[in-house]
Amino acid sequence: MTQQQEKLSAFMDGEIEGNEIIDAIKHDEALQAKWQRYHVIRGAMRKEASVAPQLDITASVAAALENEPAIVAPKPSRWHSIPVLGSVVPFAKQSGQFAVAASVAVAVILGVQQFNQPAPSEPFETFSTRPQGGLSPVSLEQTRALPRNDMNEMLETKRKINALIADHEQQIRLKQAEEASDSDKQDSEAERPE
Repeated sequence: MTQQQEKLSAFMDGEIEGNEIIDAIKHDEALQAKWQRYHVIRGAMRKEASVAPQLDITASVAAALENEPAIVAPKPSRWHSIPVLGSVVPFAKQSGQFAVAASVAVAVILGVQQFNQPAPSEPFETFSTRPQGGLSPVSLEQTRALPRNDMNEMLETKRKINALIADHEQQIRLKQAEEASDSDKQDSEAERPE
């Protein structure tokens, strides 16, 4: 930094006072530009929206474009020199483009069909929060019909379960009868005088 810029920075920070730096700013355009940039930076740091930067980059962009090299069209591909492949390669590119377009179309159609399907109904009735006289019992059989082949299997399973329950009840009765007869024997033996 030059000595003038250091004085300008110190003046902006309030470290020095004097008419010397103000006169230098009035007569030097570079210091005026620095003065303006410093104020923009200070305003941005203090989050003051009243100061807006004035940027004119058109001249620098125009100069950069003039120095940029010109772009030359690419050479034709080597496929054009082969008679059969010269026509096959562009056809393959077009076929690929059509395949991509068809895939996107199928995805959109399937998505729309999926989106427009009705919402699945609930397999069970839900509890109504409105007060009614009472609630009806909930059962799976009320809302879902079973196919015929599952119905036969289910009936066979119910028969087996009922047979097991009946057998269990019969065993309980037999055991109770045995216990009763054993207790009767013990009572009769206890009453018998020796």
